[in-house]
Amino acid sequence: MAVAAEPEDFCINFTEMKFIDGALYFKAEDDENLESDHFGRLDANIAILRNMRDQVLITSQGNQPLFEDMPDLDCKENESQIRLIIYKYKDSLRRGIGVSISVRHMKTSTLSCKDKKLIFQERDPPQDIDSEESDIIFFMKSATGYNDKMEFESSLYRGYFLACKKENDLYKLILKEKKKDGNIMPDGTIIFTIEISRENM
Repeated sequence: MAVAAEPEDFCINFTEMKFIDGALYFKAEDDENLESDHFGRLDANIAILRNMRDQVLITSQGNQPLFEDMPDLDCKENESQIRLIIYKYKDSLRRGIGVSISVRHMKTSTLSCKDKKLIFQERDPPQDIDSEESDIIFFMKSATGYNDKMEFESSLYRGYFLACKKENDLYKLILKEKKKDGNIMPDGTIIFTIEISRENM
């Protein structure tokens, strides 16, 4: 599939259409201005992510993302493990704001949901991702019923969101399928607060 790399009012003339394996395909009159589906990196913010219990997301040893109760003094001491770098990505399919979530402690590690397991992998978020889905891209959306809270849907596993889950004495960041029931209140485990820092990148 290809999309126009032009403003929204740009028109594409189709000269041919045909069925292939039950799908209808269109051929554009001039496809020189078309580009493949991709994510393009934009600007970044420094931020802290908190769950609904006001716990802070921190990268533990082994690069596991956990939530911990953390007073302001401890936030200062653990700054390198809780200061997230949130890169925004332009989505060629215009589905929302795509973001990657990284931390920089000696080296940069970026949150990945490969195989539906969340871990910070040692890698820099790329400038461009030539695909319509990625294990490091999440769609950041306003949480239903809240003015200042967000949800993060995986671009790789649609319908799955970042969530907080208690396992034994640990509060872990996991990937969770969101129930599609409009009659219930939003699931508090997938809702987060983002505290944007004024610090420049």
